[in-house]
Amino acid sequence: MIRCVGDLDTAAKYARLAVFTSIKSESTTTICQSIIGGMLRDKRLKDAYDLYEFFFNQHNLRPNSHCWNYIIESGFQQGLVNDALHFHHRCINSGQVHDYPSDDSFRILTKGLVHSGRLDQAEAFLRGRTVNRTTYPDHVAYNNLIRGFLDLGNFKKANLVLGEFKRLFLIALSETKDDLHHSNYENRVAFLMATFMEYWFKQGKQVEAMECYNRCVLSNRLLVCAETGNALLKVLLKYGEKKNAWALYHELLDKNGTGKGCLDSDTIKIMVDECFDMGWFSEAMETYKKARPKNDYLSDKYIITRFCENRMLSEAESVFVDSLADDFGYIDVNTYKTMIDAYVKAGRIHDAIKTSNKMIDATLKEVSHLF
Repeated sequence: MIRCVGDLDTAAKYARLAVFTSIKSESTTTICQSIIGGMLRDKRLKDAYDLYEFFFNQHNLRPNSHCWNYIIESGFQQGLVNDALHFHHRCINSGQVHDYPSDDSFRILTKGLVHSGRLDQAEAFLRGRTVNRTTYPDHVAYNNLIRGFLDLGNFKKANLVLGEFKRLFLIALSETKDDLHHSNYENRVAFLMATFMEYWFKQGKQVEAMECYNRCVLSNRLLVCAETGNALLKVLLKYGEKKNAWALYHELLDKNGTGKGCLDSDTIKIMVDECFDMGWFSEAMETYKKARPKNDYLSDKYIITRFCENRMLSEAESVFVDSLADDFGYIDVNTYKTMIDAYVKAGRIHDAIKTSNKMIDATLKEVSHLF
């Protein structure tokens, strides 16, 4: 119901029946998690909390860390910092889920605390996380803290946090006997350096910013992973280093073909978005088509939507038709709706009706697999 029809209410209605079955499996919790997450994304906070109460308090289903993370993140977004922290401690004390708090939990906690101006508390959470010497510090959580200090203009403190990340990572590395390269240490440091790059760009110090880039990537000939590449590309493009951004992207694209996993769907979207922003529509299509075979997780929904947004119906239609012809492709209901809306706006009512009928057929086929 969520994936095919986008109907959270009906999905929630049927999911409530799961608590009356004798078998309450992990998949049941995952379904509950998906519905709660979807409602929170739609800002339906009361409905999400009611479902959480129904599933995990009234009927004692066993939650997972994702369910708890959703609730905590929602609390921060509403400015209910103390409530979010109280819920976090309640989750720990319950002992219901062995993997809570997860890396994602600490990312949510540090981001929420930094945005609330509680940087010292965020730092304390990170210190507590790495009491175990074999636990690698999480680069995204540390980046939240670094960004917080840099936004306050406290470069010295941000640099100390970077040094602490490196120190704790190398301690964990020595304890676990992992290989430096396979631990992804250089990539994680480069990910953090992208935030320092942005800080220097904001100060109008382009030389210092590019020195960061050269030091962590070019001079080391670092084989950049997708996550780090995305962070670097965003900063380079944002501050006008387009030549360097495209050079890095093409390097990632070429190396990805060797099975190195240097880019993901977000990498491609970043560069295609750049083409659209610059008005380079043919280049956007060329960039997308060249990268599409190298990433199985890139949905055609993205490029179809972008073309429709720019009133380029023929280009959107071309990709849409190819997607329908792909036996392994999956087109969700929102993509169909995007095309239907574009046809209506263009006055092509017959094509809108025909696409609507295809959407219904595809949805019924997908739902029938559940029975």
